[in-house]
Amino acid sequence: MNTNDEELTVGEIISRSWQEIKGRFAPFMVLACITPAFGWLAAVLAFGLNPLTQNASQQQHPFLGLFVTVLTALLGCWTMAAFILFVCKRADTPVDALLTAWGRPFLRLLGGGLLYSFAAMLLFVCCMFLFMFGGAWYTADNTFISSVVFILLSLLVMVLLVGVFVYFCLLPYFLILTDISVFACFRLAFGLVWGKFWQTFGLILLLMLISLAINMLGGIVLGILTFILSLALPSLAGLFSLLWIPVTGLTTLALQVPLLALYLDRSHQNQAPQEQTE
Repeated sequence: MNTNDEELTVGEIISRSWQEIKGRFAPFMVLACITPAFGWLAAVLAFGLNPLTQNASQQQHPFLGLFVTVLTALLGCWTMAAFILFVCKRADTPVDALLTAWGRPFLRLLGGGLLYSFAAMLLFVCCMFLFMFGGAWYTADNTFISSVVFILLSLLVMVLLVGVFVYFCLLPYFLILTDISVFACFRLAFGLVWGKFWQTFGLILLLMLISLAINMLGGIVLGILTFILSLALPSLAGLFSLLWIPVTGLTTLALQVPLLALYLDRSHQNQAPQEQTE
């Protein structure tokens, strides 16, 4: 471990991330908005522009909706890999980042993401089984002790799921920025958080609050504009859903850039076996 440099504080991570975002805001937003723009366009082409009929159309064509969701998710993996590569200056332009991400970074992120999702789903199913078992006991024996056990089981489910999310929040950066094996990425991502859980959790909580504020503000503006337009031109009210594209892009910047800064800082501190970033 490098003992000469001190680890960045949460405030320093946020400050440096903000400076990085301001310095390259336009290309960051281009990469961050590709997936939500594609998702919006695909939904409009498949289910129409009118938000009042779009949900009903999705329910009538579930397989088409699944196809759009899967295609958007695959594009999201690709653009996320390109975004991370560009932030780390592994590519000079967004186009170069997309070309560089297509191939090994995309496949590693996709494979690692599927493996993580499968493991998290398995843990969730086990937790739900435990939760339902406790619920059955609570229903059959409605006593104070069974109520306490039921509450403890609920808390256990929440703690396990939050713990998994926090301990592996840096996994995508190992998958994209290194050439080590996918299973080793899980071990190293866990190691960067081990012993620093609460600092990591605090940063993630702060970033989620920032993202929530961005989405709430975007939702208020979108809701007002949609309501006004629906009174005059109801068929075009769905056009204002385009506003969710930059809102989603800003949310991506607010989450990913600070977490990437955390990954780079801790990797440097721990001298993890990885490729050198510029």
